[in-house]
Amino acid sequence: MISCFDMDGACVSREDGAAADGPGLDARRAAKQRKSRGRGSGDGGCSAGPVRVEMPGRDDRFALGAPSVVRQGAPDPEGHPAGRTDAEIRALFERKSRIREQGIQQVLEQEKARGGSVERFVAAIRYDSELAPRTTNRRQLLELGIEVPAGDALPSDPDQLRRVLWTIIYGLARLGIFLTGTNSYGDRELLERLCSRVLVDEVSDIPPSGDLSEFIDLTPQPAAKDPDGLVGPFEYEPQSEDDELETRTQHASPPFVVERDTYLPRPDRR
Repeated sequence: MISCFDMDGACVSREDGAAADGPGLDARRAAKQRKSRGRGSGDGGCSAGPVRVEMPGRDDRFALGAPSVVRQGAPDPEGHPAGRTDAEIRALFERKSRIREQGIQQVLEQEKARGGSVERFVAAIRYDSELAPRTTNRRQLLELGIEVPAGDALPSDPDQLRRVLWTIIYGLARLGIFLTGTNSYGDRELLERLCSRVLVDEVSDIPPSGDLSEFIDLTPQPAAKDPDGLVGPFEYEPQSEDDELETRTQHASPPFVVERDTYLPRPDRR
C-alpha cells in the first residue's frame, strides 16, 4: 500500500504566491533552493518525511518473481539459480497474472450484475481462495526449473543437500512464499519436511504480486499429553505442581539446532 502526499505545495505555497505578485526570477530560484534544502535537511525548512515516490514502471518489479532481501552472510542467491531463463520465467508469470486478473474482473462483473459492488482487494481474495486453479508448490518450483527431490531420495552429500535446500528456499521466495521457524531443523530434516509434506500440499496457483506474501511457519508444535496418557491437542487443568511442571516442559520452546531464520529471504518492501 502506497500513501502519497503532496507536501511540496504546502511548503512553498506562500513563496509561489509571492512570486506571482512581483518578485522576479531570482526570488523564484531562491524559493526553489529553500524548498530543496528544507526536505528532511533539519535546517528549519518544511519536512516531507520519509516518503518514497513511486516511479513509473514499478509494476514490472514482480515480472521475474517476488522481490526479496537477505542479510549479508546468507548463501549467495547467484549460486542457487532457477533452471529456466529470465525470458521463460517472465512469460510464465505474465500468463498466470493474466489469468488471475481475468478471474478478478469476472468476480467484479458478477457482483455488478447482481446490483452490488465489491472492492478489488476483496474480489482478489475471493478469486485466490475459491476460484484460482489448484497446484502444489512443488509443481510451481518445477515450472521455474527447480528440481524437488522425493523426501526419501535426498542427496547424500551434505554440500549438495545444502545447495538443493537453499535453491528451493530462494525459489519459494521468488513465488512470494517465505519460511520461518526453521531453526529447530538441520538441513536434511528441513529439506525432508519440505519435500515430503509442505511442497506437496495442494494450494492455489497464484503468481507473485504486490497483493500478498505468504509465510509458512515450520516451528514444531509439541504434542500435549493428557492425564490418561493419550497424546493430542488436549487441554486440562493441572491437578498438582508436578502436573503443572510436566505441562510446562511439554510446551517448552523446541531445541535450537542452527541459526537459519536470520538469513532466510524476506519480502523487499522498498
